[in-house]
Amino acid sequence: MKTCSILLPFLLFISCRPAEQTNQFGDSTADNVIFGTELLTNLSPLFEYEIENERIAGAVTFIARNGDVVLEHAWGWQYVEEQKPLDTSHLFRIASMTKAITSVAILQLYEDGTLTLEDPVENYIPEFSRPAVLTEFDEETGSFETRPASRSITIHDLLTHTSGIAYGFTNSTFSTIYGNAGVPDLGTEENRTIEETMSILGGLPLAHDPGEQFTYGLNTDVLGRVVEVASGLSLNKYFREMIFLPLGMNDTFFYNPERQNDLVTLYTFRDGEFQLYPAEDYGLITPNYPVQGAMTYYSGGAGLTSTARDYAIFLQALLNGGELNGNSILRTETWDLMRSNQIGDLWEENKFGYGLLITTPEGEKDGLRPAGSLGWGGAFQTTYWIDTANEMVVVMMTQVIPSPYRDELYEEFERTLYSSLSNLP
Repeated sequence: MKTCSILLPFLLFISCRPAEQTNQFGDSTADNVIFGTELLTNLSPLFEYEIENERIAGAVTFIARNGDVVLEHAWGWQYVEEQKPLDTSHLFRIASMTKAITSVAILQLYEDGTLTLEDPVENYIPEFSRPAVLTEFDEETGSFETRPASRSITIHDLLTHTSGIAYGFTNSTFSTIYGNAGVPDLGTEENRTIEETMSILGGLPLAHDPGEQFTYGLNTDVLGRVVEVASGLSLNKYFREMIFLPLGMNDTFFYNPERQNDLVTLYTFRDGEFQLYPAEDYGLITPNYPVQGAMTYYSGGAGLTSTARDYAIFLQALLNGGELNGNSILRTETWDLMRSNQIGDLWEENKFGYGLLITTPEGEKDGLRPAGSLGWGGAFQTTYWIDTANEMVVVMMTQVIPSPYRDELYEEFERTLYSSLSNLP
């Protein structure tokens, strides 16, 4: 049985969703019904404009407040060229939204005493036993020189992106180094495993000494391999048994070719034109990832696919202090550790915990999320945050990489949401 809504004019769609998935959230209060109604009215022109002007193909939002669903809605198209309407049950590549889930997995192993946060990563991946920092790089040949790092990389360093491990897609030097070594940024359709690639990464240079800077990179992919070694399970199986099944997250996974018809089409901008992400010269990922290929690579930093609702279930569990409907994935004190500043003064305004950006009073902007909010996003243009002040979880998903309009869309979405919230009686 499914609960469905009607088709609204032109590009506005509310989709069908399985009734059995509704039990993680409560029935909306009168206030939340008012909030959701106004929010839908205010958001629809924004998303319709984005779709009509070919900035996105479609978008799904899921917002819950005080554990009740405020808004679950889809606008636009799953596949523009065939005029397939987007549905809230459709699947999005969530890229770096995977990182918070991998971070929780590590903290679960910390809770049960399997590892400590100060453990050197070489305890789990021996190839990291001699970390070295890049000192010289030859762009023509790809050769480089290094010096020994000041100390080992710890689990804490990986959780906070302070290890010195970079991303290739944000740094041309490391793009060459990683590319030559066969280490992917996001995922691969080749028959490879994170055991193989993280072992290779352990022998590659760092951007700086561990603990000295915040450098966003493949840190959480390394943590995914640590989870495998420490638990004795593949990352896929660990997520399923320790996080997804307890929370009732039925639509989050690395690979599921049986659901390929539910996967949202990936788009891009080339020469200023909105178009299908190309099969040839695809760069970061293939357009059919993750429903084709070997399906053996479990990227802890970027590999998962999910729905807006399913990811919101995970966020609601965190907002609740680590549990949902009597099923615990973290102790409250561990959640407090995860959402506390773990990088000191490495950032001047906002801070970073374990896998999460923390909005601070210094980083708070008028009309946007309040201080204490926690969030991040994904490269394929998906975003989320947990608003602890308003007891709210927010997920918004589209599928465009890269997009020159991403930041503008995110800010308008966020500003519209909080404007509607402020109008509650």
